[in-house]
Amino acid sequence: MKGNIVINVETAKIRINPFGFHKYACDYLDSADKWTGEIRYSPVPYFLYCRAIELGLKAYLLSKDKKLAWIKNTLGHDLTKGLKNARLNSLDDLFDTTDNEAREIEIANNYYKTKGFEYFVILNHITGLKGLPSLDILKTYSHKLLKHIKPLTDNTDVE
Repeated sequence: MKGNIVINVETAKIRINPFGFHKYACDYLDSADKWTGEIRYSPVPYFLYCRAIELGLKAYLLSKDKKLAWIKNTLGHDLTKGLKNARLNSLDDLFDTTDNEAREIEIANNYYKTKGFEYFVILNHITGLKGLPSLDILKTYSHKLLKHIKPLTDNTDVE
């Protein structure tokens, strides 16, 4: 056959943000799971699990066609707002968030959104875990969230 064969390909639209946010969330989760600090209190695992939850919720919302600018302007680093908006966008159809999990995320959010897990606070070292959220619940919820949203975020929607 002589001559050139020409195939016209239309532009592809690849939605990579949900995948990227899920990937970063998993990286934070993996780091939190490897934490082996043996001191009375450290903000590190709290911060890492909260960041995994934050990015997981944002990945979910991005998979539901929310715009990144909307997410930044509306949610910021507020876990409670993220969870509320994810639930308004049918997160509960994937898995149940218990009242206890939501309550612990709200407690964590009081520290997280004000950078309380990022800055040294002597009182936390004196009082230990009093008033802090359950690290076990944050860990369990992080794993549950990222596991259930994975199929939504791995889809890059080539159109």
